Amino acid sequence: METITLGLSFSTRMFGLAVVKSNTLIDYCLKLHKEKWSEYKQDLILASLASCIAHYTITDIVVSMPDEHCLTDEFMKLVHAVESFSHEHNINTIRYQAKEIYNAFGNRLRRTRNGLMKRMTLFYPELQKYYDKERANKNKYYVKLFEAVAACAYHWLMQNQK
Repeated sequence: METITLGLSFSTRMFGLAVVKSNTLIDYCLKLHKEKWSEYKQDLILASLASCIAHYTITDIVVSMPDEHCLTDEFMKLVHAVESFSHEHNINTIRYQAKEIYNAFGNRLRRTRNGLMKRMTLFYPELQKYYDKERANKNKYYVKLFEAVAACAYHWLMQNQK
């Protein structure tokens, strides 16, 4: 059976999604929710997941988890909501530490967002325009999108090393 993976990287403000089928990027998006954290905001994020599940036969959801000191109560509520949602739809949820993903795809000498984004553009050239925009931005915007794509690529790597 061919796996279709939904990669997620989020904060309580930014939300990156990527859909990968056998290491081929088939869809991706970035969503920004500026408002204060609320149940409504969580419902918006879960609605985005429902839309992806409706369009693709998702087999796995992979979540990029930040370092432990960055985990807030709101973030963990969202992670648990995603896990419950995926469980209801019989979809596996796998958490990967962002550190593991950055070590696998980022700069070997120094873990940087730029190194990870550059590496992802080598694997997925369609992301080049977002990389170029991100380099020009004063405030970083596309990082969560690249992290979601990298989470999918990392999952594919882990599955194929078995």
